[in-house]
Amino acid sequence: MALLYKQLAKQIGRNKVFVLLLFILTCLTSLSFFFVKFSIDGNMAMLDSLSSLNENQQKYKEALLSNTRLAFVFLLAMTMLTAFVFIMFFYRFFRSSKKQMGCLKSLGFTDRVLCTFFVFFTACIALIGAGAGMFCGYFLSDILIRANEKTCSVSGLIRAVTPMTTTIGLLGGTIIFCLTAFLSYFFVRGKEPGSLIAGKTAKQKISGGLSAAERIVKIIPVRDKFPLRIALRKPLAVILIFAAVMACNVCFILGRSLNISSRMILDSQTKGHHYEYNTGYTEYKEERLPADALPYLFCHSVIETGEREIEQSVYGVYSLGNIFELMDKTGKTLSVPKSGEIYINPALAELYDVHMGDKLTLTIDSIITSYTVRGIAENAQRNTVYVNASALSKDIKAPIGSYNGVWSMSPVSEVGTTVSKTQIKQELERDATSNKTSAVINQVIGAVIGCILLFLALYLNFQDNQRDISILDLLGYSQKEIRKMLIHIYRPMMWTAFILTLFPSILTAKAIQKTLSYAIHDYMPFGMDRMVLLLLFIFLNVLYQLVECVFSVGILRVCKKGNLNEISAL
Repeated sequence: MALLYKQLAKQIGRNKVFVLLLFILTCLTSLSFFFVKFSIDGNMAMLDSLSSLNENQQKYKEALLSNTRLAFVFLLAMTMLTAFVFIMFFYRFFRSSKKQMGCLKSLGFTDRVLCTFFVFFTACIALIGAGAGMFCGYFLSDILIRANEKTCSVSGLIRAVTPMTTTIGLLGGTIIFCLTAFLSYFFVRGKEPGSLIAGKTAKQKISGGLSAAERIVKIIPVRDKFPLRIALRKPLAVILIFAAVMACNVCFILGRSLNISSRMILDSQTKGHHYEYNTGYTEYKEERLPADALPYLFCHSVIETGEREIEQSVYGVYSLGNIFELMDKTGKTLSVPKSGEIYINPALAELYDVHMGDKLTLTIDSIITSYTVRGIAENAQRNTVYVNASALSKDIKAPIGSYNGVWSMSPVSEVGTTVSKTQIKQELERDATSNKTSAVINQVIGAVIGCILLFLALYLNFQDNQRDISILDLLGYSQKEIRKMLIHIYRPMMWTAFILTLFPSILTAKAIQKTLSYAIHDYMPFGMDRMVLLLLFIFLNVLYQLVECVFSVGILRVCKKGNLNEISAL
């Protein structure tokens, strides 16, 4: 048995680059999870041990709950990507090692014994990679802790994870990858040794995929079709390039959108908000206010739309003007809503598909009232809807003309709780810090995934064409001509992938951001600009050039061999 494992390990060891990429991916899978969780578990336990929480601690606890969801999203996404690369590795390994597998089977080794080795091999890589990712995540989590301290104004944060988190991070991905190895063995499971040793038959017909590739080459209007025909012989590398480009697109666009959304939120909470102070009272007031003050009614409600219940603040406005005005998407000023009408915020419209003309049921202090959506106030305060104050006062049985909140240009009372515009901006800027951190994380993940997948795509192409490279070299072709025929074709292919996947990437990034907003109950509007697309295109080209330089060295090594017998034709 030891000799068997030694032989299989030697066989797998020939794929050093692929094995190294698998290790890096398992490490990144664990890192993406522990990087977030190390900043959560210990601090969540500290908050749970407190009998009561102040405002900043409560805000921090909500942020930790949101980050917990993000941690599992990262873990799921990276696990799926790594499992895909494991499948691809085993598919290529079993395809290229059919004869060796057939010889081992003919010696009496059963499928169960052979499959156990590949599962064990996968478990070793996954556990070592997960351990390395946990180790790196411990130190990198300090980035999130510092951001949380600044965002939520808390101190004394620690780095720790629970035993359950450790088990999920180390064994969760490992179990999935081992299952992937077990299922991948079905490529050779149950096949007779003789059929494996014989390999492909000489009379195999051209597959439907190659026929389709040939038809595609005929349609594409290029002068030199030979490099394209060579590339499309192996569609797996082409698919990987499209996957790499789309992964980069999604992560970069999402990261940029998170930055833009911070600015959009800051603008929406200041545009039209001309007041300098916002004062709230615990009791209804009826005193006369100065000319530079605007009263409003405030209460909490639960909005029912379909089968969903959404907590929102209700502001009843008597008038709108120079102190505070509501605006639609075009910047047009909205008038005071009439009785039975309501202005909603963009979050309700985008996350919960509430539109103009829809009927909303509001429950306020056990009183149920129906409203018709008149419009969407783009500069509405977060989690806030606006109705007619006179109608609201009747619904909540408040004195006619009373108020429990005031927007003003100068302080109006020492009794209520007053928040200045400066304090509001500071809080919005602290929230923006969290979004910027998430943006950097997404962009780094996109760069790493793009590098790995693009490198893997070109690596597979190079490995599949080693024999072709040597033949062309023996025929007298220069290395420049060889690169032009076998490697350079992937640059225009990458450009094509960028163009074709751009719109789907934008839609995917928008859907991901919408899902995240819904999951963490914090609206993040989607934003785009042309600059990020230009920078993304430049980044992909620089990345491609670096990878091509690496393979130029590989081509030189293959050409120096010169002996076709030393080169494996996969």
